[in-house]
Amino acid sequence: MSLGRLIRPERVLVAETYPNKKELIEALVKSVCLDYPQLDPADVASQVLKREEGISTTLDTGLSIPHARLEELTDFAAAMAVLHQPLQDVSGGDLPIRVMFLFLSPAKPIFFQKHLQLLSALAEKFKPEFIEELVSLSSAEEIAARLAR
Repeated sequence: MSLGRLIRPERVLVAETYPNKKELIEALVKSVCLDYPQLDPADVASQVLKREEGISTTLDTGLSIPHARLEELTDFAAAMAVLHQPLQDVSGGDLPIRVMFLFLSPAKPIFFQKHLQLLSALAEKFKPEFIEELVSLSSAEEIAARLAR
C-alpha cells in the first residue's frame, strides 16, 4: 500500500502547534470527510475519539495514528498533520505528537488484514529521522511529495 496515494496536499495540515489532541483529530476528520459526503464528521470524530480512549495510538517516535473502521467506506481515507512544536498526548502517557496520521478504513472483513498492514507500514515508515525530516518541511505540497517517495 502506497502511503503517498492516501495523502494529497489538501489533506495535509501544517501547523506550528495545536491546542489539544481532540481538536487535531476533529480537524483531520473534517478534512477527510470533505471527500465523503455520506460521512458525518461529528459521528466519525466520535468513533475515532472513543477508540483513542481505549488505548492511545501515539507512539514514542512522535507519531500518532488515530483510526476507525467504518461501514460507509469502500476504500481507505486519510489525512495527516505535521506539527512544528510537539503536542503532548496527555491521554497517551504524555508522549509528544509531531505527526498525526488519521486513517479510516472500511469495516468489511476483507479489509481487516489491509488495516493491520497499514498500521504496520506507518510504524515502519515514520521513524524519528523521517518525522524530523517532515517537520523541517514548510508546505503541505512538500510533505505530500516526500511521503510519496
